[in-house]
This record gives sequence, C-alpha cells and structure tokens, in this order.
Amino acid sequence: MCPPALLQERVQGTVVKVVGGFCFVYTGGRTVQCVLRGRVKRERRMETSPVVVGDHVTITLLPDGTGVIEEILPRASTLSKASPRNPKIRQVLAANVDQAVVVFAARAPDPSPAFIDRFLVLAEAEGLVPILCLNKVDLGIPEELAARYRAIGYQVVFTSARTGEGLDHLKAILRDRISILVGPSGVGKSSLLNAIQPGLGRRVGEISARAQKGRHTTTTAELLPLSSGGFVVDTPGVQVLEVLHIPRERLQDLFPEIRALRGSCTFPDCLHVAEPGCAVKRGVEEGKVHPERYASYLAILAELERAPQLFLKE
Repeated sequence: MCPPALLQERVQGTVVKVVGGFCFVYTGGRTVQCVLRGRVKRERRMETSPVVVGDHVTITLLPDGTGVIEEILPRASTLSKASPRNPKIRQVLAANVDQAVVVFAARAPDPSPAFIDRFLVLAEAEGLVPILCLNKVDLGIPEELAARYRAIGYQVVFTSARTGEGLDHLKAILRDRISILVGPSGVGKSSLLNAIQPGLGRRVGEISARAQKGRHTTTTAELLPLSSGGFVVDTPGVQVLEVLHIPRERLQDLFPEIRALRGSCTFPDCLHVAEPGCAVKRGVEEGKVHPERYASYLAILAELERAPQLFLKE
C-alpha cells in the first residue's frame, strides 16, 4: 500500500470513528485518519467491518500526517449482533466497552418490552454490564416497566433531556467507564449526550407521529470523551435486532431469572418449553418470571431453532 521508505514510526491508538474506507484513530493527543492494510481486512471476514469503534490498534504514521492500521489488538469485549443481510456474518457495534446503556423512551415512541429484552440479551451474551435508561420521563414515568427489570436485578435510571431529571444519575453511571448507548431511533440518545455535555453537539431528530418511530440522526458509531471522565459510544438507532449468532442452548443463561431457576428443572437439558418438571414454567406461574419476559425467551428461542445454528468465532 505504501512504499517502505515512506513508513514512519509505529504507535498504538484507539479507533474513534469509521467512515467509509477510513478509520479515525486517537493517539498521542490527536486524531489520525487511517486506512486499513489489506491483510488485516482478510483476518476478519466473518464481520461486517474488520475494525470498529473502540478497537485498540497499531498504526504506522506517514509523513503526510495520515496512517495505516497494521494490527488490531485483542479485544477485551464487544457488543455485536447478527447482520440483517447475512446472519452468518457478525456486526460488531463497538469493542472494548465496559457497559451497555440500553436507552428507550418512556413515551413517543412507546417502549417495547420485547425489544428491550433483545438488547439486554445482547449485553448479557457479551458479558457487559447492562443498564436500562428510560428517557423522556417528562411525558410519563413507566413505574411498572421499571419495576419489572429492577426485580430481575437490572439497574434502571429515569432521565429527561428536556427537564434535566436523572442526568446527574446517568453521569455518575458513565463516569470513568467506557459505555455504549444503544436503542431504537428517536428515544433521545443524542439529546441525552447533549444535555450531559453540551459541547458534544450531537444531532437530534423528530419523531414521526404516524409511525411513532424516530429518524436516524446518528449515522455512524463514534467514541466520545466525557469531561466528567470516561468515554461513551453513541450509536445509530437500531430498528431490527437480529440475535441469530447466539447458540440456542446458551439463550436461557442470558435471562437472569431463568438462569436462577434452570438448575431446579427435572431434566438438565430442559429448554423450558414443554418439558415436564420445568422449574422455569413453574416460576412463571408463581410470579418469579414475568410472563412477557418468558414470552420474549420463547420468541427468541423459536427464531434460533428455525435458523441454522451459527457458532461465530473470532
């Protein structure tokens, strides 16, 4: 790609944005526009993009101030989903994050518990700390919905970018951590970031009154530094969330309340559908498992059973 004579020193940095064929890498107090060396692309054929926001990389600095990514360093964590175009390919949303803040609106658009469950499953699958943020509580406080997830053990925070409610709580959650904000379009992720740190200047959009869906204002993931400490990945809104890369047998461990009961089932390979002596089904009857959470589990399980079993590895 580049004549050896032009190659300069190698340094390490962090990818903060990927746009088209260019990766922007923060290193040494500045951001360097880089391209990816061909052999590095070939190493990650099972991903929609070989390099993502949050990746730690080694780059060669060139005399014109640009760079070439020579190596992607091992990832401590990822948040990924199956590609909607090809479920055999994994779409990594971000790498090396500590926690996933799942953002939904209290209203406009109304929150979908089934959709919330899918985001939580993705975070659980990657070993990230999941946090549920219910934004726009100036339009109404979804106490019942919040109680459902708090009962499982999830941290739930109420926020309003308009009134400022809960922003200090959210700042404390984000402080000194590397977080990713995920959720559908129109729930106010960018508005929250602007309210937390006005200098970020994130674009915000309006909600379609007819469809109750938001418009994409964030078009590409970006790693942003927070003045209060830590970093946050702002991501485009997700309207379709494929989870087909998760092995069917593993799904039950990604629902904490099912994971807690599965050891009491009569059969060790119980999938909690129609098996006799199922502690999870009994838990639904006794109120230990919320019926809608169980319905989410069954719906995802049915998708995984219809799809080829895909065990995607690095």
